[in-house]
Amino acid sequence: MRRVAFILAAFVLMLATHPHAHAAEFGTRHRYQHLQDLTAKGPKGEALALGYETATHSFLLPYNMTGRYVLLVRGSGTDMFAGRDIYHDLSLEKINEMQRAGTLPNPLPRPRHTIFNHIFAYVLWWCIPVTLLFIWMFSKLGIGSRPSNGTRPA
Repeated sequence: MRRVAFILAAFVLMLATHPHAHAAEFGTRHRYQHLQDLTAKGPKGEALALGYETATHSFLLPYNMTGRYVLLVRGSGTDMFAGRDIYHDLSLEKINEMQRAGTLPNPLPRPRHTIFNHIFAYVLWWCIPVTLLFIWMFSKLGIGSRPSNGTRPA
């Protein structure tokens, strides 16, 4: 049984150290993606860009990923915007209004997510059945079980 526990611990440790996994976290991690520069200006004359905010929700391991369109203030020169660069959350009504005015493209550009973003955003949900599968497989193979007479090998 100790071998099974050790193997499961090693498996969870591998998941926790993967760069896309935000393991042993509580709460929400926000990531902002620059989609397209806009010609519209903010109230203080700031250059704006259309962006996409991806929120990864975690309880020890990530379990959900949500997203929404936002207006970003341009000027950082990077594709990744810090939280201070957010200008405004875009509701569906605001998006429709800005598309009718010609400020936003219609249709909106799609955010870029890799398959790893999706896999590791829901790691908690697939980690549970994989762990149960390993336990079942090891019990069928007899790995980690002691001999029936109770003696320990030397």
